[in-house]
Amino acid sequence: MSPPPQRPRRRRTTLGLALMALVAAGAGLQAWRWFPSPLNPGLRSPSRPSAHARLPATTPARPAGSGSPGAIDPNLPLYNGATRRLAAQAIDDTARSQLNQALIALARRFLGRPSSPLPRGPHISERLLLDLEQVDQLRFVEQLLALVNSRQVATRTEAVDRFSDHVRQLRYRDGQVADCRRHPNFSLWAQAAERQGYLVHLTPFLPGASRRHLPLTVQSSQAEAAAARSSVAQRHCPPTPGQSQTLEQVYVPLPGLQQVLPSLRKGDIYALVSRRPGLDVSQVGLVDSQVRLDSRPPQIHTIHAGGSEVMRSLDLAREAGASDGVIGLAFYRPVPNPDGQPDR
Repeated sequence: MSPPPQRPRRRRTTLGLALMALVAAGAGLQAWRWFPSPLNPGLRSPSRPSAHARLPATTPARPAGSGSPGAIDPNLPLYNGATRRLAAQAIDDTARSQLNQALIALARRFLGRPSSPLPRGPHISERLLLDLEQVDQLRFVEQLLALVNSRQVATRTEAVDRFSDHVRQLRYRDGQVADCRRHPNFSLWAQAAERQGYLVHLTPFLPGASRRHLPLTVQSSQAEAAAARSSVAQRHCPPTPGQSQTLEQVYVPLPGLQQVLPSLRKGDIYALVSRRPGLDVSQVGLVDSQVRLDSRPPQIHTIHAGGSEVMRSLDLAREAGASDGVIGLAFYRPVPNPDGQPDR
């Protein structure tokens, strides 16, 4: 009697070998994807995103280092809406521009964007809030300054992290997020930014500069003063040991403004100095451009966050002279400080 045919076993053996070959090929493909080679130089991992990776719009809160249940570390950035994506795109688009050119290119993107005071008060926990969808006068300038100092990086993730670090250093004394460490007005903010190497105060070197002293309790703008009055946020912050209880403000009085206008350049920061009680300045913005008119002083075009939106003004001198309570202007020049450390 002849033995049964062996064809079914051969079929099963061939099928098994084929499956083993597919599994081996899949493992090889995964290894090729995750290990660099001349044909595959870049990884697509969260630590090294591709140049066009889409970033999440917000950063989830994580527990604070203290370990207390449910606590949130206030130093962790809180990105409003699409701010994370907008920051990465802004840094990408101006990566090769000079600092003052990058400032103005980004400022023009904000034109027409809503303007509102940064929320604060006893019922709002202090957080490192980053918001490129709506700004107030000081945060408009502050976040632009942080963006243009975050460009010398290898990846978008690193750029956005650097952006949040710069905002934290600019907004809070010693870079520590707390309500009593937030600079309460523009003048103190500018002094701290100058000490950290982000700005040069031009005003003391301009002809006709004058000085005055104000109590530390003044606000930066009418909007912030109104916000403080409408809440119980009289901050009750203890004075910093060794710190003077007054701030010195240097400004160019309105009658001498025309002779200093030619010294300004694109990207300079200006502030309208106010004599109103409780205010140090009534407006903060950027010099957008100079327009030369025959032999007369140039017209200075500016961009600033107004009452309801970011807007452009076509004559800084005329606007300052027509603004109620303005007695002069202060000027600052941004300088590169990519590591966020003091240069002097």
